Amino acid sequence: MAMHASQKAATVLCAVSLIGGLAATSALAGSDAPARVDRSYANPQPPYPDTAQSNGEQGTILVDVLVRASGKPAGAKVERSSGYRDLDDAAVQGVLNWRFVPAMRGGDWVKDWTTVKVVYQLPTLMPPASPAAYQKP
Repeated sequence: MAMHASQKAATVLCAVSLIGGLAATSALAGSDAPARVDRSYANPQPPYPDTAQSNGEQGTILVDVLVRASGKPAGAKVERSSGYRDLDDAAVQGVLNWRFVPAMRGGDWVKDWTTVKVVYQLPTLMPPASPAAYQKP
């Protein structure tokens, strides 16, 4: 069954959240801070591959991102797979287009790793209404 583009956009969820970076466990008090997603920038959600949707694939991917001192990603790799290569690849490619706040050490912006979580979830369908719901009293 083919879906109209606006229907498809309403039926998938790609939630993204920050897990923290390697620096999160080693950051010192003061001016040191881990790299993180720049929430002030409209980072696009990674696309939900059509084939994954039609195959009923969903899952959570942890993506390690190497963030440059400029805040742009230098690279990314799957830390924990969803079990579906197409979802993993889409998540990695998606976060490579994001902006980040770089890590700070001793008052200087530095290159460091951070980890983001990308969740692909198909909607739960509501059961059809019973015929009695359409009858007039």
